[in-house]
Amino acid sequence: MESLLEMRRARQNSENRSRNAEIATRHAPALIHRILFFVVLFVCVAPRVFAADTNEAKMSISGYGLFGDLDLKRMLKSLDVRGKKRAFYDANDVEDAALILFSRVKQDGYLKPEIDATLTFVDGGTQTFQWRETVEPPLPRPSRTTKVVFKIREGVLYHYHDIKFEGLHAVKEKEARAFFVERGLLLPLKSSKVFTPQKFHRGTGSLLEVLERRGYDNAEITRTNIVLDDRTGQANVTIGVSEGLKSVLQSIRVETYVSTNSLPESVVTIQTNVTFSKLWLQDFTQQLRATNLHRGFPDTTVEIVRTNEATGTNVTFDLITKVRSGEKVMLGTVTFEGQEKTKLPLLKRRVRLKPGEPLDRIAAEQGRYRLTKLGIFDSVGMRYDVVDEHHRNVHYVLREGKWVDVNLLFGFGSYELLRAGVEVEQYNVFGRAHRARLRLVQSFKASTADFLYTMPEFVGEDVDFFLQGTFLRRDEISFTRQEFGGGAGAKTIFANIQSELVARYNFEILNATDIVVNEGPSEASVSAVVFDLKHDLRDSPLNPRNGYKIYSGIELASQYLGGDVNYARFRFDASYHHPIIEGNWIHLNLDHGTVGTLHGSQRDLPFNKRFFPGGDNSVRGFQYGEAAPRNAVGETVGAETYTVGNAEFEQALTPKLSLVVFADAIGFAHSVQNFPGDELLLSVGGGLSWQTIIGPVRLEYGYNAIKRTLDPVGTLQFSIGFPF
Repeated sequence: MESLLEMRRARQNSENRSRNAEIATRHAPALIHRILFFVVLFVCVAPRVFAADTNEAKMSISGYGLFGDLDLKRMLKSLDVRGKKRAFYDANDVEDAALILFSRVKQDGYLKPEIDATLTFVDGGTQTFQWRETVEPPLPRPSRTTKVVFKIREGVLYHYHDIKFEGLHAVKEKEARAFFVERGLLLPLKSSKVFTPQKFHRGTGSLLEVLERRGYDNAEITRTNIVLDDRTGQANVTIGVSEGLKSVLQSIRVETYVSTNSLPESVVTIQTNVTFSKLWLQDFTQQLRATNLHRGFPDTTVEIVRTNEATGTNVTFDLITKVRSGEKVMLGTVTFEGQEKTKLPLLKRRVRLKPGEPLDRIAAEQGRYRLTKLGIFDSVGMRYDVVDEHHRNVHYVLREGKWVDVNLLFGFGSYELLRAGVEVEQYNVFGRAHRARLRLVQSFKASTADFLYTMPEFVGEDVDFFLQGTFLRRDEISFTRQEFGGGAGAKTIFANIQSELVARYNFEILNATDIVVNEGPSEASVSAVVFDLKHDLRDSPLNPRNGYKIYSGIELASQYLGGDVNYARFRFDASYHHPIIEGNWIHLNLDHGTVGTLHGSQRDLPFNKRFFPGGDNSVRGFQYGEAAPRNAVGETVGAETYTVGNAEFEQALTPKLSLVVFADAIGFAHSVQNFPGDELLLSVGGGLSWQTIIGPVRLEYGYNAIKRTLDPVGTLQFSIGFPF
């Protein structure tokens, strides 16, 4: 009996160990995710936490709001010339900091702030100084302070209450008022109408510039009357404008003089009849000089004489321009100074100047630009050294930038939640302007790593060559994605059409685990050639307000390239942004993808290469990857073709806060044979968008107006960055 019990107990222990091993195996990747996340977070944060020195002098700020205090403290730190820790502050340090705080608070519209400075001296004594608008009385000298606490009382916010214009006709008052206050805001807060003397001066300057561009080159501000109410902060402003008459240029006579000749080599008369402005004249003069600069006349000057002036409803006149070329100059030598790691042949190839040829100042400036574009110099200067009357040398003065840069990465999304990582970038590798970048990012859902090695201008001026290695492990909505591989390719930029073409070869090992359906191979080796074309004419990549972007990409995988699958994958994405009226914008987006096997075999399409739309940057009523086909038991199995359409209306509430209303629709099909789709989903919703330096921070809710049985009613999305 005891032997039987022992055998049963041993068998039960064995089963428990097997069950625990199975549970550990199943949950090990997720556990590793969490461990990696906290390791990365510790590596990012710990150095800053433990770097604190108890003997370091402290400076703190309060009274200006949580974010305002942090911003002011960061500003003081960035303006610290010494840039290092110190055991104490002297009187000059404290007074300089107070002056900077006064200046910044006044720039924000609080024209009469007060600051209390509580100082703790090295002997342990404390003293509080109260300053109003400026640092008076000054601190006693000498003094050594180990702790400074600034408390700010900003006072009333000065803001425009009424703006009137007198004598203004060429510009509508509504347009002119926009130079002083924000327009188109649904909530006209005081913060959008801040008055400061500096902003007022910039506003009048912008108004005069617009008048000058429209031909009123004699326009001036004749009178300003500013009445400030110190109790409410209201500013009532009256601006008197004298526009004068509009100037119209009828013709230009261009006389070109070569060397010291007293007679022109050529005379050309151009009939213009255009609105004249000084800015237009500057552009025209620069064009005249550029023609001679290319020919080797670096001292070309242009004289302007105004003739035949007549006054009527407009001021009409002609111009005589005398282009004096000076002596022709040849290029002597091209030399460089300041390079320590950078190879000299690299520099010579970039400037493309040949000694003995006519000195082309524009070509020399283009060489300077190409050196700057390498991204390895903090500054690139240039000077001309005179050899004799007909020869000059070109000398470039370089200052190499830092060799290694380390950046901490943070982000947040509704699906992946918190993301943290580190990016290490090495510049000017081997002294040839090569660049190596390693990026590690960990979130609650994914681990990613990628390495990129770039060789700029590998072929010609505009072709870069790169090598890349990637790793990804991600918990998708219905499976676990594991991918790693690498490749090589080239990138070229077509600057005249603002487009970028990338061609590369990729080799990947794909693995999809925890799949409950059979939808193509869960493991595959993929060898593919990929072509990406981008055309971007948006006014801002972080927060676009106008313009459009087009992207198209095709991926061709074949066994003949070294893999074991054959398929073609195509993506197209286009977005359009346009202002409607002041403070209102419309954003449109079209995203399409199709993937299919080249020989018709379903076993040639890896499960990882199917499409899984949905999420804060796609269809916002769903989580990431959830707006995709389901099988008979409700499992998400991915699409072979899909089309997403997004329409978003944005209304500014304040200068930084906007209200958005959107509609996201998607059509998709489980099989490409049902192209373009056999199912339709629709999400509608709205949210708030807060503009920051890293892009908009968005809080949005998408309600699923058209959904399937197992789909959610809606989804709350929180993310950073523009959706498309």
